[in-house]
Amino acid sequence: YNEYKSYLRMLVPVVIGIAIIVFIFLLLKSYLFKSKGTNIIIVGIENSGKTAVFAQLVAGKEVQTQTSILENTHTISEQNLTVIDIPGNSRLRNEMLLKYSKGVNSVVLCVDSANFVDKVRENAEVLFEVLTNDDIRKSKCPILLFCNKQDGEIARGAAAIKLALERELTTLNQTAANSLASESGGGQQTLGRSDEVISFDKLPHVITSVPGCCVGPETDISELKTWISLL
Repeated sequence: YNEYKSYLRMLVPVVIGIAIIVFIFLLLKSYLFKSKGTNIIIVGIENSGKTAVFAQLVAGKEVQTQTSILENTHTISEQNLTVIDIPGNSRLRNEMLLKYSKGVNSVVLCVDSANFVDKVRENAEVLFEVLTNDDIRKSKCPILLFCNKQDGEIARGAAAIKLALERELTTLNQTAANSLASESGGGQQTLGRSDEVISFDKLPHVITSVPGCCVGPETDISELKTWISLL
């Protein structure tokens, strides 16, 4: 009987050790091999050129576009990815972003470089909306700033657009954080503390900015295509 008790005392830590190893293995497996989304979501304010960019990706040519009220979709069969161009209207964008972010793979923010100075706040609000989306935030997916219409004489460069968006995000985050601290701020998402300076490098996403143009003789979306090919 004493020998049996000694055997049990020796066996218990072994069983516990095996259970811990199995638990860690399953945890790592679920983290490392969890299914990745398939949706490449193209967002942006109205008239930023999203649908023209989508057309170049899908057909490699210019098409006549108008303000969208429905999403456009195209499957890249070689990569098992679906490109989704969602409308720029704020209400429709909010609804469709919530819908398609559940299977997000990556996000492309299309920016009109030619009128960026006048629309910097609106562009930042779209990016803030993307960065505070629960599904996108949890996925830590890559984000591309496609700085469109670079053929314009007053077009801002990709680096300048990145810096301006960081400044605007800092202001938007401060407003959101202060709202969260007040009674009226229930459910408001933020990117950090109210006094935090927002930098792309500190966010949980790899955010890249590239120049491009989707219409006219200077059409060039090569850097966008390269980025997608590496997803």
